[in-house]
Amino acid sequence: MDYQHILFTKESNIGIVTINRPEVKNALSMELLDEITDIFNKMEQDEEINAVVITGSDEAFAAGFDMNSVMALGKNKNQGLKTIEESFLGILKFPMPVIAAVSGPALAAGFDLMVMADIRVMSETAKLGQPEIRWALTPLSDPLWKIIGMGRAKELTMTGRIYGAEEAKDMGLANFVYPVESYLKEAKKLAHKIAAFERNALKANKEQTNRVPGMEVHAAVRTQLWTFRSFVGSEEMIERMSAFLDSNKQK
Repeated sequence: MDYQHILFTKESNIGIVTINRPEVKNALSMELLDEITDIFNKMEQDEEINAVVITGSDEAFAAGFDMNSVMALGKNKNQGLKTIEESFLGILKFPMPVIAAVSGPALAAGFDLMVMADIRVMSETAKLGQPEIRWALTPLSDPLWKIIGMGRAKELTMTGRIYGAEEAKDMGLANFVYPVESYLKEAKKLAHKIAAFERNALKANKEQTNRVPGMEVHAAVRTQLWTFRSFVGSEEMIERMSAFLDSNKQK
């Protein structure tokens, strides 16, 4: 697959999507977002891919929108917004787990793209924030608030402040922080670990974790128990549990 603004590789049963516009710190253009939509659509059809890592470079994950692209949106807002929506939701709704490996700036739209992932692995050099308010724009607060709480989400969106990786970890935005030399390796290692689990269970788990936060609590519990019911007693479950019990006996 030939792309101009992203790179794609496949390592066993994980896909790796790399934003590749180093000359502008991986700023997001409409063309780049179209390519992200396309590759996530293609990966969805690949039944070998059980997890995805999306990353940039050690120097920058994505330093926001390409400002020329944003200023040009005024001429064709509907198409531009459709492009942004499809790319962001393509990550959020991708049926398998997505890990964002983040180093350097992940700002504004780059921050929002990162938040669409399920898990965030950062380098110690990560710089994160939603500075849109500085430019008379409004940022996305959902799904951010579901990750860090509404109070912290309001703080990010209203102050435009830039945060470091350790601050991000303290607020629950970063799941893991590693030295810049190893953050991508660790993100891939985590992706491989997750991808080794049963594919349908991974898919069902992601679907319910995206769906239940908006439900009334009784409906949420009932939905999760019905999902559990679909898997309990399956051949895959029995096989994996039996292997686990056998390995413990041998210790």
